[in-house]
Amino acid sequence: MPRTEAKVVVVGGGAAGLSAAVALSHRNFEAVVLERDDRVGATWSRRYDRLRLHTVRRFSGLAYFPIPRTYPRYLPKEDFARYLREYAERFRLDVRTGETARRVRAHAGDPGWTVETDLGTWKAAAVVVATGSYGAPTLPAWPGADLYGGRLLHSAHYDTGARFAGTKALVVGIGNSGAEIATDLVEQGAAEVAIAVRTPPPIVPRDLFGVLPVQLLGLALTPVPAPRLLDRLGDAVRRVGVGDLQEHGIGPAAWGPFTARRPAVIDVGFLRELKAERIRVLPSVSGLTASGVAFADGSVEDFDVVVAATGFTTGLERLLDVPGAVGDHGEPRIRSGRTTPFPGLYFTGFEETVRGTLFEIRRESKRLAREIDRYLRR
Repeated sequence: MPRTEAKVVVVGGGAAGLSAAVALSHRNFEAVVLERDDRVGATWSRRYDRLRLHTVRRFSGLAYFPIPRTYPRYLPKEDFARYLREYAERFRLDVRTGETARRVRAHAGDPGWTVETDLGTWKAAAVVVATGSYGAPTLPAWPGADLYGGRLLHSAHYDTGARFAGTKALVVGIGNSGAEIATDLVEQGAAEVAIAVRTPPPIVPRDLFGVLPVQLLGLALTPVPAPRLLDRLGDAVRRVGVGDLQEHGIGPAAWGPFTARRPAVIDVGFLRELKAERIRVLPSVSGLTASGVAFADGSVEDFDVVVAATGFTTGLERLLDVPGAVGDHGEPRIRSGRTTPFPGLYFTGFEETVRGTLFEIRRESKRLAREIDRYLRR
């Protein structure tokens, strides 16, 4: 297979990888970006039709090129995909589309890294892993799944509820995707919609009281070194802005965004449909039957379609041949944008916080470029 050399190879041509490459170019390092899709932004284009950014345009742009004001405040997925393409073209990034990285490992006996792809092998002084937290869909191994006669799909393969108009549908999982897909199913004419909830999350409106983007609170409060206090404050704000959801089947939040360092579920219509009793809340799923679903409380109910909004794994354990770099849950052991114990290996795009992933990506990419600059100039 052909072997090619580059100073820096960035694995992943999504927002994190592109921002890292641009930040490096501002320090006179031209990175090669490996993107498995056939075009920049394709991952966003594949996601469900209803999707928009939950973060405002002003705080969602990448390094050295904010999202233009011609775009709406909350970008639809296709607009964000177009922005990514404009971004790559504006800075003339060397993006190798259609090239999938298969293995990253340190050179044997000398500094540097090898990136094996389906098209060849790259040798680089530094590698930035920017594949993100959504590498591979996770579908639980539910007992009876092979017997289920309805439609079972992961949220990654859901595009529009119009395909399921007139059906009885269950969404499993109440993260951002699960809540939004349940809402979309109602809006697109499903006969009945339910959502299975194992762990109640904090749910906040995208715009508090219809005016203030909730992201701004995350930006303002993150520096405060009292996450538990901030979560208690958030509980009080939610009680005013959202109300008590227990009468609708969702108990108190089992975790807090500031303590857990992860974003709350952003409401973009789910609560309206829940309170109007167009979405029912059911217990966690224990298995499937020939015609439906069995639940943890022992009940069984028929459903025509089951959408598993059950999350993703990073896939890093298959990509990285670097002992000690990946934790038990597949996440990097080192925070994004930081120097790692493995000289020349870096991560970006794996931080999800109340400030917004894209906001973190912009900050990480500039910090990462400084770290790589220091490393390569030694």
